Amino acid sequence: YVDGINYFIGTQEDFIPLEYHLLGFKPTEWSTIDTLCLVQEMARQMSWNYNDLDRYTALLALNNINLTYYNELYGLTLPYQMPIVPDYGGFPESPMKAGIELNPSFALKTEIQNFLENVQKIDSEKTLMENQKNQMIGSNNWVVNGTLSNTGSPILCNDMHLGWIMPGVWYEQHLKAEDTGFHVYGFIIPGMPSVAVGHNERVGWGFTNTGYDVIDWYYYNTDGPDQYIYNGTSTPYTEQKYNINVKNQEPVEFTIRHTVHGPVLSDLRNFGMTQSLGDIVLAPKWISNGYFFNILAGNGWDRATNRADFDDASKYWTLLAQNIVYADVDGNIGIRPTGKVPIRDDSKIPMGHLGNGTIPYNGSNGEGEWIGYIPFEDLPNSLNPNQKYLASANQIIAGPGYNSYFLQNEYADGYRARRINELLSNAADGSVSVEIMKSIQNDVNSTAARAFIPDLIEVIDDYYGPTPPTKINNVLTELESWQFVMDKNESAPTIYRKWRDYFEDFTFNDEKETYDFNTRTRIVVLEYLMKEDESSHWFNNVSTPMDETRDDIMMKALNATIDWLEIYYGSDDPSTWRWGSLHKLYFTSLTQLDPFSKGPYEADGEGYTINPAGVNLDNMEDISVARGGASERLIIDFSNLNNSLSVIPSGQRGLSNSKHYSDQLEQLFLQGKYHFQYFTNTMYNFPTSSIESQLFFFPIGG
Repeated sequence: YVDGINYFIGTQEDFIPLEYHLLGFKPTEWSTIDTLCLVQEMARQMSWNYNDLDRYTALLALNNINLTYYNELYGLTLPYQMPIVPDYGGFPESPMKAGIELNPSFALKTEIQNFLENVQKIDSEKTLMENQKNQMIGSNNWVVNGTLSNTGSPILCNDMHLGWIMPGVWYEQHLKAEDTGFHVYGFIIPGMPSVAVGHNERVGWGFTNTGYDVIDWYYYNTDGPDQYIYNGTSTPYTEQKYNINVKNQEPVEFTIRHTVHGPVLSDLRNFGMTQSLGDIVLAPKWISNGYFFNILAGNGWDRATNRADFDDASKYWTLLAQNIVYADVDGNIGIRPTGKVPIRDDSKIPMGHLGNGTIPYNGSNGEGEWIGYIPFEDLPNSLNPNQKYLASANQIIAGPGYNSYFLQNEYADGYRARRINELLSNAADGSVSVEIMKSIQNDVNSTAARAFIPDLIEVIDDYYGPTPPTKINNVLTELESWQFVMDKNESAPTIYRKWRDYFEDFTFNDEKETYDFNTRTRIVVLEYLMKEDESSHWFNNVSTPMDETRDDIMMKALNATIDWLEIYYGSDDPSTWRWGSLHKLYFTSLTQLDPFSKGPYEADGEGYTINPAGVNLDNMEDISVARGGASERLIIDFSNLNNSLSVIPSGQRGLSNSKHYSDQLEQLFLQGKYHFQYFTNTMYNFPTSSIESQLFFFPIGG
């Protein structure tokens, strides 16, 4: 595979993308290390995070006030979750309750806050943290069995949510080796040899990110400049030297110190981080710093003929842990969250530590060592469930019946999962078609809006009765007629979204400022408080002498929303506040040069709809565009694989002057359309209208 890449680089200079010429360099030879680094980079996007440190600062801040406050925001199972794997029961609709009392005696709050603030000055880390905050790195997949489908066979769907770039993340690949049985169609990352998501003649599969907790942070006391204390013993750092080539400059050389767990990232002050942690160093242990065999998994999936073959291959999928939805031509459906998950030794943690890698460990005391990994056979999974379908959208993996091991601290709020489950659980036997699956993938009905807006309307009615002020009444008219569809041509989505932002800010920001923490809060927790705990202390503004209620905060948010939108749109007529004016999509070129990028495009949806795209409305002067969402869409029809559909939000060519650079984006993706895969067609029966050229490969001497 690598030889083929290098043959192209060496012989096809006329087809080297224009961007290389503009930047003044030529592509170097590709290596197997480059392919492995692609796996690492995808793992960074999916699993690298600072959540343990973020939670830690909140725990330390709230410990001195009331530990119940921490439990309410961060310490419990999120409400309204619908587990991915149905075999272990469901949670009550409102599982939130006060957790155990904690008595942490930790320090470092200010130092770690400074570290997090400095990390965000690094562009790549800032983007990653913003994507995680906006839940942009996610995915949807689901499958129905032959009883629900109108074909008598399974239909499987997948759309993985990643940052949008030009050329696109994915390349569609159809490979068939005559007379060998090898025949596969799906999506690959250019530079990797195997189809990551797709199907062969027997089985098909799709991904969503698990959110497994596979990174822990450790802090250590130091013993002079060259040693740190590990498990009570003074231990020398190991050092790794790095050399980065910089165009028109001398190479940048630097050294990273390592502890037994990983690189000392508090040393990043050498890259502009102005504040160290004093006599403390901070290092992560991350699963991606170990060995991995993901390429073997992809090779096995491409050739699998049944569930047993597929599971055998899945055992090699160690990084990039995914909820892998599965179906086959024999009528089976299944889902198996797959990947390596560490088992931690929490025997040394002090009273008050949350354990399970939830907050940083004291490496000097030997806390939180990884002592193994959850066996593949012990991970939760489901095969042919009674409910006739399976669905994942990054929600919690398993219900309370799964208590074998700890899996995850972070998962999605669950609004996409609610909508997918709603549509599939209400489907009649024999009713689900490929056309219906297309409509579900493009669905922009917001279950988040449906959760909040009826309560807001009720509060408005209670506040003002039958004669609200004109401005309020005009907004109320828009909201009362709205069906919760995030339509770019409607105004109610605009009102809802800006009001929701203010409602969250006015509920939590006073405590964050007063108690000095900035850990992100979850929209679903706000929903829970609004519905289940109207008298919650969170609604009272601790910085004022008054006792504000939930209704006060909801109305304050509405009035602020009206003021903001009147200024932004230059109109007091809510019917002019079109959602599309704020909600736009942008597909950024790898060069960051606008002429090679695409957009912005007005669009339906929001971050919590099945068809997702989130924007940030914090700064009226600089409304952020959506830069991520579905990076591909796939629908596999196991009754006739030729009916299978796919699309990518870019094109098949990496040449910006090619008509195939962005044709799928502009002609299909943005319009909710797809193309057929022509899976079983040959050059002899391929639709002639779709043929542009033919290539023939002949063996040497043949």
